Order: sequence, then C-alpha cells, then structure tokens
Amino acid sequence: MSSLDMMLTLVGAGYGIGFMTATKIPISQRPDVVIRPLAQDTAVITTYLLRPESSNSSVSLDRFIERLRGPPGD
Repeated sequence: MSSLDMMLTLVGAGYGIGFMTATKIPISQRPDVVIRPLAQDTAVITTYLLRPESSNSSVSLDRFIERLRGPPGD
C-alpha cells in the first residue's frame, strides 16, 4: 500500500484531511473521499530530509544532501 493509498483510506474513514498534487487526482477517485481545490493559486509545502543518525554515510548520500541544501538552480 502506498502512502497515498494510506492517506485516502484514513481520510475516507474520517480520521482527518489530506493534501495531494493535482497530478494524483485521476488515480485517487474514491466514493468516500471528496477532492476540492485549494483557494490559493499556489501553495508552499515545507519538505524535510529524514535519514538515520549515522556518521558512516555513503559519499553518494553526502553529495545528495549537499545538493538539497544548496541554492536552487545549482
């Protein structure tokens, strides 16, 4: 089960609300969930990087994290 499926199941069961991108709407149609657009033209979603607290990360992971921390367009 994907996290989108889990979210839709929880929303359909009445445990809360969820947010998704417009591209997911065609594959997310369910009779127990109502999908409505947000009033704003744009929305900002803060995203976090989660990783194990370990000092022996790979070089590839270190480079990926540095890329994420860098300014956009780098």
